[in-house]
Amino acid sequence: MTDAIGPESIGGKVYQRLRRDLMRSRFRPGDKLKLRDLAAELGTSATPVRDALARLVSEGALEQFDHRSVRVPVLSDARFREIAELRAELEGKAAERAAERATEADADHLAAIHARMTAARLAGDSTVMLEANEAFHMGLCAIAAMPVLSRIIEGLWLQCGPLQAGLSRVRFLHHPDLHPHNDVIRGLRRRDGALARLAVQRDISVYAEVLLRRLPEINLGALPPALDGAE
Repeated sequence: MTDAIGPESIGGKVYQRLRRDLMRSRFRPGDKLKLRDLAAELGTSATPVRDALARLVSEGALEQFDHRSVRVPVLSDARFREIAELRAELEGKAAERAAERATEADADHLAAIHARMTAARLAGDSTVMLEANEAFHMGLCAIAAMPVLSRIIEGLWLQCGPLQAGLSRVRFLHHPDLHPHNDVIRGLRRRDGALARLAVQRDISVYAEVLLRRLPEINLGALPPALDGAE
């Protein structure tokens, strides 16, 4: 359960809260978002929640289900593949630019986030794992300092975020020391834009292919005990 929102800038805070929850897989494909329930949880009136939901529908993150409710879209194979391809291209560009600008402190910050993600994965804490993974990718965009590009990338995360929960059921595809995030960090330390770009693209494409193979189960909320992947 999330914390209640205070009275200041209510509309913007509701919108940002729901954006964050979508990007971090709190909501899953097909979930209906009920206006009254969200308003009660967030401690607001219905109006700012209604406005935030309408804005997210206009951005493609949610879809109108009927006159009174919205839901998280159920993505087709084609739409998911398109989102993954765009993420790889655009996040690759962000990683390349980040390598040109990154300080040692920036690289250390991403390394700490990745360490937190790995520890959560080993502990079976999918909530922290997904939050840390999102923080790593958004942190990389922040280092690139390309706000227009970052906004586009966030929009793609809004659409695919609900599927990321499927990663919590994937066995390790890499030894922790060989995860592509480590090459991203090395690219930043070496100011090697090509290495950082290729590493983030590999990260996105490898996990996207795993999720794509089990997209029907994810969309139905019927994930098997373990998804495909290497130990």
